[in-house]
Amino acid sequence: MITIPFLRSQSDLLADMRRRMRDPEGARWPDHEVYTGINDCLLTWHNRVTVPHLYTISGGYVSGAVDYALPAYIRGSIDPQQKRYSSYFPNVSGISLEAETWVDVQAFTVEPDGSGGQKLRLEFSPATDDARVIWWSYNGQVPLTIPALNAGITATDTSLVLSTAVTDISDAGYIKIDSEWLHYAGVTYGVSTTTLSNLLRGLNETTAATHDSADTVTWGVGGHRADLFGQMYNYVRGFLHALFLTDAAESERTHHERQAMYYNDMARAFWRGYVPNRKPKMRLGREAAGTLDESHYQYYARQWGGQ
Repeated sequence: MITIPFLRSQSDLLADMRRRMRDPEGARWPDHEVYTGINDCLLTWHNRVTVPHLYTISGGYVSGAVDYALPAYIRGSIDPQQKRYSSYFPNVSGISLEAETWVDVQAFTVEPDGSGGQKLRLEFSPATDDARVIWWSYNGQVPLTIPALNAGITATDTSLVLSTAVTDISDAGYIKIDSEWLHYAGVTYGVSTTTLSNLLRGLNETTAATHDSADTVTWGVGGHRADLFGQMYNYVRGFLHALFLTDAAESERTHHERQAMYYNDMARAFWRGYVPNRKPKMRLGREAAGTLDESHYQYYARQWGGQ
């Protein structure tokens, strides 16, 4: 599993905001207003902050095959990879024979499969080898009301059912139950329940554990820089002060307007020095690869299958 350096639960973010707003009991801003501010902030993170996920292609790449099914929950930019750089030239770049090194596949497209899913299509047929896809998504919305487990789960379960129908959540993301971090990929929406599938357990140096029915499930927000959460706090403070501009007394409106402008300016200023964690990548297509040098055929066959 790809590690997220900084991962905070929505409950932690709520507590942080309460301290900053000097509103520990939620007397002025109830929970759902703070979570709405967090969700609005996450919308501004789109096209800036992405979270990596890992999907392993079952059976790996197969020589002669170019189409590979991808789950519907994989959205956004993807980086298909193949295991090992070369078995024929073990001294290339200092990589030893059979070194478990992953390299990007250079030429591919993601296309609809005609039945509501999608497929990864490679321009070159790869050699038979292990395969995986790193895919990058934006942080999804956090629920305005924290849901609970519909039934208990063991330390080895790979799916869970929530006791409520939770909407507007991402198809994949991070959740926290008690002290355990989990990753889910795939959501099934029921009339009164929600099922999260393909769980990865005990992430971020936590331990997979048994959890009881009615235990709360909080969503996580991830980022590659700790100061992203400082930007979020400024944005949410500006959002919360702006809520008073419609129905507060005139003297209060002036105060809240100034506070909203101050924190909004601070939140926008952050992006001027921000560097995204996923930089643009250039990949070569078949035309750019040129003609095959037969003296390097074995190397080519290892990496691309010799097609």
